[in-house]
Amino acid sequence: MNLGAVHTDTDITELVRQVFVRAILARASDVHIDPTPTEIRIRFRVDGSMIDQGTLPIDNLGNILMRLKVLAGLDIASRPVPQDGHCEIDMEELSEAKRLAAQAQMQTNTGKEILAVSIEPSKKRKLDVRISIFPTVNGEAIVCRLLNRAEMLFSLDDLGMDPGTLSKVRTAMTRSYGMMLVTGPTGSGKTTTLYSIIRELMVAEKNIITLEDPVEYRIDAIRQVQMQPERGMTFQVGMKSILRQDPDIIMIGEIRDPETAEYAVRASLIGRNVFSTIHSNTTVGTVARLIDMNIERSLIAYATNGVISTRLVKKVCEACRTPYTPAQEYLTLFGLEAHRGTFVKGVGCDRCNHTGFSGRTGIFEVLEFDSKLRAMIIDRVSMEELQTHVENMGMKTLKTDAIEKILAGVTTVESVAHVV
Repeated sequence: MNLGAVHTDTDITELVRQVFVRAILARASDVHIDPTPTEIRIRFRVDGSMIDQGTLPIDNLGNILMRLKVLAGLDIASRPVPQDGHCEIDMEELSEAKRLAAQAQMQTNTGKEILAVSIEPSKKRKLDVRISIFPTVNGEAIVCRLLNRAEMLFSLDDLGMDPGTLSKVRTAMTRSYGMMLVTGPTGSGKTTTLYSIIRELMVAEKNIITLEDPVEYRIDAIRQVQMQPERGMTFQVGMKSILRQDPDIIMIGEIRDPETAEYAVRASLIGRNVFSTIHSNTTVGTVARLIDMNIERSLIAYATNGVISTRLVKKVCEACRTPYTPAQEYLTLFGLEAHRGTFVKGVGCDRCNHTGFSGRTGIFEVLEFDSKLRAMIIDRVSMEELQTHVENMGMKTLKTDAIEKILAGVTTVESVAHVV
């Protein structure tokens, strides 16, 4: 599909608006605008996967860049340096019926007609857009992260945790002090989980301060601080001074270095609740990660209340789900060869853009810190022994949670195999 040529300022403004409208209709998290030698390639990231949306003539790149730079308050001069900015765009709310009707029209349109998709206005909403511009050999590439507060700020109940896991999380997060960490690879739902926790803790009696880079979702009821390393405002600098702001709850976007980890641990030990993300492969691996950052084992043991490991898996479309038999290698991978129940997948329909999937849900592993685990950390036992201990104590692993969701028909073995 070719999106057609546009040239006037009005056309460019409408084109940019319609690209964002199409992204919302497709439930996209990111819009990629990539220049090639002869054209501009438009792609959306939907449920973690990149989906082609068509092309534009390369002549339009300069005008699109100008429009997005103006929106985000970036330097409009042509300079081969990366730039990052943020803007808010007024968008019309779409009912489900209007969404499906517009989606069907989009699929039948070709060429410039794509700009004529009719969206009846309802109530207005703000779409937060984080814009990143990066120089390539073919010109400046653009990635727009769509931060739709209405759809992306979930409650803990909506993340996909089973009742037992949810109870463990709520117990750990409501203790009078201590640190709670969320871990996983990039794009695994760490930030969404963290915001869900903070939303549940938001009460008038609590002073909540966040240090973020970048601020993903803007929430008026709490104090959010954007890190600006180029101006000297780093996580380390912020943590040095944050206690003077009398916080009850501190959220750190990510613990990236030993100094930030040290401040976070010590803040939690003097009576604050600290929540953050950290990169590690498993919940027990988070302990090893903190040790690698030269944090004393005793501080790790007594400062940490719990660790949540999370991954995102695609959900089978409810409108086109059908029974099927997975390939034998996938059944073997999850130990499901003897399962006599029904597996389901989506065959593809208009509602799910013919992907078979609609939306994503989380799979979780929650490590609770009890007296025995704390003693083992201080006694310098190996990570393998720690893993064996927590599994023997009944910790549900990511793989176990994934298998339960496969058997419940929430997702497929193929989808889970790519993330667990």
